[in-house]
Amino acid sequence: MTPLNTNIDHAKPAPTAEQIKKQILFRRWFAVLFISLAVTAFYFGWFVTRNVREEAKQTDAQLRSVSWAIMSYSVANNTMPTSQEAFVNFISTHAQCLTAPRRAGEWPATQEAAQANGAPADIAAAVAGRIEVIWPPTGNLTPVLQVRGRPSGVGTIEQVNGWLQNWNHAAATSAP
Repeated sequence: MTPLNTNIDHAKPAPTAEQIKKQILFRRWFAVLFISLAVTAFYFGWFVTRNVREEAKQTDAQLRSVSWAIMSYSVANNTMPTSQEAFVNFISTHAQCLTAPRRAGEWPATQEAAQANGAPADIAAAVAGRIEVIWPPTGNLTPVLQVRGRPSGVGTIEQVNGWLQNWNHAAATSAP
């Protein structure tokens, strides 16, 4: 058996000045590219988030307006609406009903409170556009509000549907 040569030199040769310049140039370009991509991603995310939040505010205003209008319809007709046509016809011919004060309960007492101090939305456009209403088959059931794939604020859909449920339950239990 022959002995192994243990005097092997594993040291790498020192990089040349040209190789060092290439490494520095590569690192600088990589850093510039990485920072540029990070800044671009930040601005893209910021603009998308801002636009989604703005759209959610509009959707929430429409949800609140439609909910208030359904309660107004209920007061005037002593029943919940059962179709979009009847509801839109009522709202377009009885605009004064929307500002009438309501009885106290687990829902807003005024239109301003329902809108969370925002401006009311066009109800006919809301029902035809962003807001989907699942109309009940009879007037003693509560309509259910949904958004058609649009963003909404956290808990707004549950809140306005809760108003309608509480409103309808209070009307049903207070009837003689």
